[in-house]
Parts: sequence; C-alpha cells; structure tokens
Amino acid sequence: MPAERRTPLVTTEHRVLPLRLEASPVAVTLRGVFAYRCDRPYEVSVDLHGGGRYLARWVFARDLLLDGESRATGEGDLRVWPCWEGSEPRVFLAFSNGEHGAVVSARAKDVRELCRRLTLLVPRGQEHRQYDLDAELSALLPG
Repeated sequence: MPAERRTPLVTTEHRVLPLRLEASPVAVTLRGVFAYRCDRPYEVSVDLHGGGRYLARWVFARDLLLDGESRATGEGDLRVWPCWEGSEPRVFLAFSNGEHGAVVSARAKDVRELCRRLTLLVPRGQEHRQYDLDAELSALLPG
C-alpha cells in the first residue's frame, strides 16, 4: 500500500505597512499589503493601495526584501535599499515594468519586523523543505 501523502499545512503571513510614495510633489500615503505563504517560500507579494483604490500587485523574491533591509539589492523590475539618514530610517522599493515606475518607502523598523517574521516561518536556507520542486515540475511537464 503506498504511503499516505499528507497535504502540508499552509502558513501565511499578512502584514499591512504604511508606505510613502517618493519623488512626488505632494505627500502621498499608500498602504502595502505584504503576503507570504510557506508553501511558496521563495516569493513575497505586495498589493499597493492608495486613494481608496487598488493600484498594483508585485510578486518578487523574498531574498530581495530580506537583503534589501540592510543593503542595496535587485535590478530590473524591483530594487530594494535601506536609507539610514534622517530622523526615521527607511527601506526603499523601486518598482518598474519598463514603461512605468514608482519608488515607495516604508519605515525600516516595520520592514525589519516583517523580515523577522518571514524568517521565523521559513528560515533562510530551509526553503526547499517547504517547496516540492519535483511536484511542480511534474505538473508543468507532460507525463
């Protein structure tokens, strides 16, 4: 009799962070809803909301956020870097789709807490224990 395959418990983290649109002539406050799923340990998503409406969703590598908390990282679609100057340290995220782009920032302490929570759920280097690459490839490739 084949071994019973159990469906892993999906653990998620949702965190709403206040964001500031940078390089805007007027102060624009946004809300970023960051989401992380342990069964998709390599990625994090952020839904951007502002002015009472949904603006965009970005899905990107979790490592960009984890590394960007302390040093500049990323290229292309998303770049992340800290800024420790001023009275309130911040982490910047620059999004670009080739035609349009935006730079937003969050308080560094908020990003640090989010990163702490993500690595508690799935420690760095342990992502492979949560993600069945063989099953994903089997689902994509013809049998």
